Parts: sequence; structure tokens; C-alpha cells
Amino acid sequence: MLDMAIHTPYLEKRSYERITTCLRVEFDYNNTICCSAVINLSEKGMLLRTAEILFPMDMNFEVFIHMKEEVLIVPIKVSRLVKAGNIYDRIGVELINPPQKYFNYVDKLRSSPR
Repeated sequence: MLDMAIHTPYLEKRSYERITTCLRVEFDYNNTICCSAVINLSEKGMLLRTAEILFPMDMNFEVFIHMKEEVLIVPIKVSRLVKAGNIYDRIGVELINPPQKYFNYVDKLRSSPR
């Protein structure tokens, strides 16, 4: 008998809405300051576009977000690597106890017209 059920592709459901952005951040990797662009972010994570750096999974480090008056330091953990062609050029990161000012920044982005 032929199975006529309709199968839908797996759709990832996120707990928090991702906000598309083009935010520049920096981080220290192997004693070198690296620049990256945040493609999208939420209260729980970010997707960073970066040069070909193969980060170990579950690696913890900090990103530096340059605000008008200060540098916001946000601890993160690498949760996934995204490959484009033959290189890994994006990393998904989970935030580890981000400061309240980060949440305020996300709220401000969410409420601003796009």
C-alpha cells in the first residue's frame, strides 16, 4: 500500500525571535583581536559571519560590542558551525549570562522600525 501522508520538512522553532542586523563585534581568539559581523541576534544567541576560523564546539569566549559610550562585553559559547561551500564562515553562539544592557539593546532593536 502506498503511503499518501504529506511530510513537511523540519522547521526549527526558536524560543526567541531573531532580529536581522549588521552589527560589528570583536573577539579575542588565540591572542588576536578578530572582527565579525552579527547576522542576526536574540536574547539567547547570535549568528556571526567570520573569516575561516574553525572554532571548537562548546568553546567559551567573549564578544565586544561597541556602543556609543561603552564597550559591552558578552560571554558566549559556540553552539554550531555553518559551512558555505568549502569553508566554515558562520558560527552560531549561545549567550552565557549576558548583561542587562544587552537585553536593553535587543529590545531597542526590536522596537525600532525596519
